[in-house]
Amino acid sequence: MIMSGLPKWLFFTSIALVLMISFILVEWLNRSNRKAKPYPKFNILSIPGVKACVKAPFFKFLFQFPVFLIFCLIIYAGIYGHAVINIAPVLTWTIWWAGLIFLILFFGKAWCFVCPWDFVATLFQYLKPFGVSKKPFTLGYKWPRWLKNIYLAIGLFVLLTWFELGYHVTASPRFTAILAIVIVFLSVIPALIFEKRSFCKYGCLIGRISGLYAMFSPVEVRSADLDVCTKCKTKDCYTGNDKGNACPTSLVIPQIKENTYCILCTECVKSCPHDNVAINVRPFATDLKNFTKVKSDEAILAIILLALTSFHGLTMTPLWDSPTGNSIIHSIRSITGFGPLGAFTLGMFCVNAALGLFYYLIALITQRFVGEPQVSTKKVFLYYAYSLLPIALFYHLAHNAMHVFMEGQVVVPLISDPLGQGNNFFGTAQWYLAPLLSHSSIWYLQVGLVLIGHIFGIIIAHHVSRKLYSDRRAAIRSLVPMLIGMIFYSFLSLWIMHLDMNMRSSLM
Repeated sequence: MIMSGLPKWLFFTSIALVLMISFILVEWLNRSNRKAKPYPKFNILSIPGVKACVKAPFFKFLFQFPVFLIFCLIIYAGIYGHAVINIAPVLTWTIWWAGLIFLILFFGKAWCFVCPWDFVATLFQYLKPFGVSKKPFTLGYKWPRWLKNIYLAIGLFVLLTWFELGYHVTASPRFTAILAIVIVFLSVIPALIFEKRSFCKYGCLIGRISGLYAMFSPVEVRSADLDVCTKCKTKDCYTGNDKGNACPTSLVIPQIKENTYCILCTECVKSCPHDNVAINVRPFATDLKNFTKVKSDEAILAIILLALTSFHGLTMTPLWDSPTGNSIIHSIRSITGFGPLGAFTLGMFCVNAALGLFYYLIALITQRFVGEPQVSTKKVFLYYAYSLLPIALFYHLAHNAMHVFMEGQVVVPLISDPLGQGNNFFGTAQWYLAPLLSHSSIWYLQVGLVLIGHIFGIIIAHHVSRKLYSDRRAAIRSLVPMLIGMIFYSFLSLWIMHLDMNMRSSLM
């Protein structure tokens, strides 16, 4: 099934809106002299009865176990079910993988809370599905110092994208099941060797992607009162006690400033002897506005998220690969003599390298244009990378909206026939429903999401400029090249969406 891209009038209108919004917003932000204020927030644990529920030992289990059962269904269906008519790839790639970004947008690290891989690792490490374990079943080695970064997760993310697109994993129930099992081993083996959940913190590609995107989310876990935490001597949130386990990612509540490494396990809510942990609802993008430290690995992941997501969209278009032969892949094969996988690999490298190098060039131009020697090109690169996260996030949402709302209904008949064996367990096997949204509705939604991401990107860039440069004029000058870069990336998102798309549901 082919989904038509944005009509030309909407494509050019959206480009005009990007340009207009860019210059109006930058002008308004530069004239604004509003000082940063504490952001408003509401602690949902203050709602009567909520804290008592969260503190129950089995609270997380009630949410995690049903997800684990679905996870088991995916593996079973992928291995024993039909090679094409199968619920495994639909649940995994159309419902979960596409819907995951929407979940992060509104609920932050909620996936980590219900993660089935974490559930399996917990069974092996704690020898029970929930409750406190003072002596986990693990060798307890320290995570290697040279791996105390997220480069492992970045590598796994790039590798997954290569497998997903190069080997068409999204169309294969068997490959989907095997991939799920591989991640089980990646979760369990480190849990048995290293202390706590070191792999979750540093190596899990899903956790690190959601961690960076969750900086935009309106949900956070923080100290309710920093003064109380300052006086606390035991730091039970870090070490654990008889009411709650130690923080799996080795965090101390008063030191948490961003959502990046918290996995929303709620153990600190149980273990804190002062009831001083809050789960707050706050304005969107709060972490991105208020961050104080930058990390090279996080900045690189932000660029890779933007590049790989754009590349993912491009590969679904006839421009990338077409039976007629008039495509990028055909051209690469003609020039190099490579086979399909070799041509794909070279194309993937070139497209992503070009998008990454373009951002580095913008950072270099920014540093030279501003002319402040104390702010290096590297510093510009690292700080402004965080301002690209909203652009990456909302293009990711726009792209995934197409899958969720055009193909999500495919799961309905498969609920009754998950293995494609002609069953009709719930009477829905013959329900072939229309897409959840029309083509035109999805077009408007996609354009709206790209515009929202562009707006937030400029707002974050404005905050970044003030962090980088104390001189107001220098800060304003630094925004000029960056604004050009942001306009380019938003143009690219819109251009990809104006191309026709090959949909997955044609495989069913």
